[in-house]
Amino acid sequence: MCGIIGFNWKDKTVLQKAMAMLSHRGPDDEGFYLNDIISLGHKRLSIIDLTSAGRQPIIDDEERFYLIYNGEIYNYIELKEELKKYGHRFTTDTDSEVIIYAYKQWGVECLKRFNGMFAFCVYDNLEKKLFLARDRFGVKPLYYQFSNGKFIFSSEIKPILLIADRQAKPHEIAIFDYLLYNFYNYSENTFFEGIFSLLPGHYLVFNLKNKNLSIKRWYDIPLDRVWAGSFEDASDHFKGLFRDAIRLRLRSDVEIGTCLSGGLDSSSIVCNLNEFGPRFTERFKSFSVIFDDPSIDESPYINEVLHHCNFDGYFITPTVDDLIKDVVKLITRQEEPFGGTSIFAQWCVMKLAHKHNVKVLLDGQGGDELLGGYPFFFAYLFLEKLKKLEIVRFFSEIWGYKKNFREHDAFLMIILLMLPHSFKIKTMSRYFYSIIDRNFIKRYAKDSIYPSLMYSITDLNKALYNRMRFSLPQLLREEDKNSMSFSIEARLPFLDYRIVEFLFSLPSDFKLHNGITKHILKESMKEILPEKIYRRTLKLGFPTPLEEWIRDKRFGSVMEDTIFSSVSQKRGYYNMERLKEVFTRHRQRKLDATQILWKVFNLEMWFKIFFDNTIK
Repeated sequence: MCGIIGFNWKDKTVLQKAMAMLSHRGPDDEGFYLNDIISLGHKRLSIIDLTSAGRQPIIDDEERFYLIYNGEIYNYIELKEELKKYGHRFTTDTDSEVIIYAYKQWGVECLKRFNGMFAFCVYDNLEKKLFLARDRFGVKPLYYQFSNGKFIFSSEIKPILLIADRQAKPHEIAIFDYLLYNFYNYSENTFFEGIFSLLPGHYLVFNLKNKNLSIKRWYDIPLDRVWAGSFEDASDHFKGLFRDAIRLRLRSDVEIGTCLSGGLDSSSIVCNLNEFGPRFTERFKSFSVIFDDPSIDESPYINEVLHHCNFDGYFITPTVDDLIKDVVKLITRQEEPFGGTSIFAQWCVMKLAHKHNVKVLLDGQGGDELLGGYPFFFAYLFLEKLKKLEIVRFFSEIWGYKKNFREHDAFLMIILLMLPHSFKIKTMSRYFYSIIDRNFIKRYAKDSIYPSLMYSITDLNKALYNRMRFSLPQLLREEDKNSMSFSIEARLPFLDYRIVEFLFSLPSDFKLHNGITKHILKESMKEILPEKIYRRTLKLGFPTPLEEWIRDKRFGSVMEDTIFSSVSQKRGYYNMERLKEVFTRHRQRKLDATQILWKVFNLEMWFKIFFDNTIK
């Protein structure tokens, strides 16, 4: 895990300043390469082959290809042996060297052979081209700007802002989608106009001679595969894939730990570690958030897993004082607004792991999007059963849902799916207490593609596909920025592409069944999970008491000064009278407007940091 930066002209001073901004991503080593037409920089977090042999750029034996790279190729050992048969010779034990020879051997097709997370650039010194690629699901970030013949790319946005020769502007449609739909990072657009994200499963080629830029997709989740076997066979197959995905992600020359929320996903990862022997279990550490409030505290489930597996657990309880202290740094490191303080809870977990000198963490990200982990996914299952006239199963699933969930999310989702486009917009506006300015909504409602992507009637598999493509990227961005802020590499077994493709071949009933989410995961892990985890239906996932923090006098004052500043009133995003009313009523406990108040506060803090320059 590292930070990369590059641009299509020579400037060592600017390069070093940009590299310094990525130091948290790679504090262990650095390297750079410059010639008359290119500047490449790399900040290294040493995970595999800790020697200086892993310093980048990595150069092939003919000095044609130069690689800078962020990520991990988990199957690098197997690929290395295959490449040796073609006559390639290796001088390091890094996965980086495997990438450069895989590209040399197979070209673009090498991407399909990689099992991992990656964002990298290969400079071809012969053809004078840059080849940039991003992993299948976008675990690792890669941003770029191309303006007035200048091409800049980086692992983060801030170095691009430093180098760019024009003042950045906020992207209005991104802000619209964030405020109205809580939806962001779903397209190539960032919150900064003119700065783009290379989409997951895409590669970019930039010709340094004629300055031509082209982008192509190299991967998409296949939806045409159909599992023909039984549920029992599928469960056994999933178990094998999942265990192997964990095995590959244990390849490391530094200590590995795990995030543990007490939910099904992270508990499944931890409980599988016992299968790999005392080398891992004797020194394995888990890191968790806990609270005094029993409605959001998951420590009973966390302790159940720790006792079951005999692992050491480390805990942190974020407070409102911690939020006040860290909020500027958190928003600065995230670079773009985010939807709630579960991201702050995750930030605190990463800080805790860093304190205990753990550089690699396993995490359960992606499980909910793959397996239908949110109650509203039942809406798609209900409609699917109706469409197929499976009436008995339809009523059986509704009965199971009502037995396991008190919320009405699935039924409300059905209503939302059936509403005309204009009514969906009105519904979302009212959901956020109508604090978004009507003229702002009118201006951008037609430009947003969110309702057609995420709130259209479809089957469960397609709904999950949409979540993987358009919703998961924001979670991956948030986790990458949080983990790398503390020089930690987060590894995600659920996003092993073999697991993803297998799960999308399965029928809906294997994922949601009798009111139970993640059916196949639960049944495949039944023998190794504690009974309390196996039977659990309640889902929390890094909750925080933000509702009460806003009512705290100190943080409430910070929020009030921020969202009602003279500058925020001029932006044209908010109905200020309504916003003041909602803020007051929330403080008086007359309503819960936690999410929209946080989003406005986060957005205004983001403006102060990146545009107004009133916070350093």
